[in-house]
Amino acid sequence: MDRIQLQNSFQTYFNELGYDIDWQRLTVPMDVHVIRKGDYLFQQGDFANRLFFLHSGLVRYVSVSDEGKEFTQTFAKSPRIIGSTKAMVTEARVLFGIQALEDSMISSYPWRAFYEQMRQDVGFLECYAKFLERIFIAKEERENAFVKHSAERRYLDFCADYPELKNVIPQQQIASYIGITPVALSRIRQKLNRR
Repeated sequence: MDRIQLQNSFQTYFNELGYDIDWQRLTVPMDVHVIRKGDYLFQQGDFANRLFFLHSGLVRYVSVSDEGKEFTQTFAKSPRIIGSTKAMVTEARVLFGIQALEDSMISSYPWRAFYEQMRQDVGFLECYAKFLERIFIAKEERENAFVKHSAERRYLDFCADYPELKNVIPQQQIASYIGITPVALSRIRQKLNRR
C-alpha cells in the first residue's frame, strides 16, 4: 500500500463507524511501520505516545513479569487501532509490547498533535468515544470470562475468535492468553480431540 492508500484505509475505518469526520483538519504527517513476523512494534518499557493503526496483519500484546514470565494479554486483527492508551495519553512508558504474529503494515500519528487537530471535530470525538466504548466492553467481557468460564470454555472461545491461530502459534502464547499453563492446555486439547 502507498501512503495515500494507508491514509484512506485509516479514514475509512473511522468513517465506517457512521460519523461524519472532516479529515481536512488532519495535517500532521503519518509514519509508516512495516513489522515482520516475530518483530515488535514496541517493547514493554518503551515510550509509545502515538496513535497506531493496524492496516494488515495480526499482533499480540505481550507483557513480561519481573521474573521473566511472558503473558499474552490479547490479540488484534487488522483493521483496527492498536497501542497503549495510557502511554499515548500520559506519555508514560508502555506496560506491554506489541509483537507481530504475521507480517504487518501499521501507520501512526503523534497522539498529542493528532488530537489537537481533530478534537474540534464533533464527528471525530463521537467516533473516538464509540471506539473507547468498544475497548471497555471487550475488557469487561474478558474479565467476566476469567471469573465465570472454565479454562476449556475460554479455550473454545479463543478458537472461535481466532480460528487462524489455534494451530500456528506456540501453545504457551495461547495458554497465557486464557490464563492457564501449557500443560493444562495440552490436557484440554487432548480431551477435546477424544470427543
